[in-house]
Amino acid sequence: MARLLLTLTLATSLLLPVSAEAHRARAHGRLASRDPVGLARSVAVRYWGAVPCGGQVAVHADQSLVPGLDPNTDGWVTFDSSLGPNNPAAPASTYTHCTVSLAHWQWPTRAAMESDWNMFCLTVVHEMGHLLGHPHSLASGSVMAPVFTDESSVPTICRTTRPFGARDARRLPAR
Repeated sequence: MARLLLTLTLATSLLLPVSAEAHRARAHGRLASRDPVGLARSVAVRYWGAVPCGGQVAVHADQSLVPGLDPNTDGWVTFDSSLGPNNPAAPASTYTHCTVSLAHWQWPTRAAMESDWNMFCLTVVHEMGHLLGHPHSLASGSVMAPVFTDESSVPTICRTTRPFGARDARRLPAR
């Protein structure tokens, strides 16, 4: 019987390979993913303790800027609401068809997302905040600041969570 259990355990471990990092993350209840977009979305939900738009939020990376946006925009949201499309005056509880878009110029590849993880994660957290009804904030170190000039706004959860295989994120450039 013991031999059968050992054989089943070994077979399962061979069929479902898990990296040491993934195993440690699961053991400590942390988020872990090979997909930086999905991981950043999960981090944002954990950060805010809420899921906007009834859980129906699409997060799209590698997007072209929408005409009329500042060329330095690296992320933006779109949604329908009780007051019309993209109207932040509407109650966030009425938002539907929600999308977070992340600019191609800033993160054209998965490698770019991973190497700039802190900013990428911060941007997704920030944009999900808008979908929860949070406006821009001028408070020092706020995740809802309209412009980020250093890493003071990066939430701890972004700093301590990394996609599998990602190296340490590079420092944010001064803007």
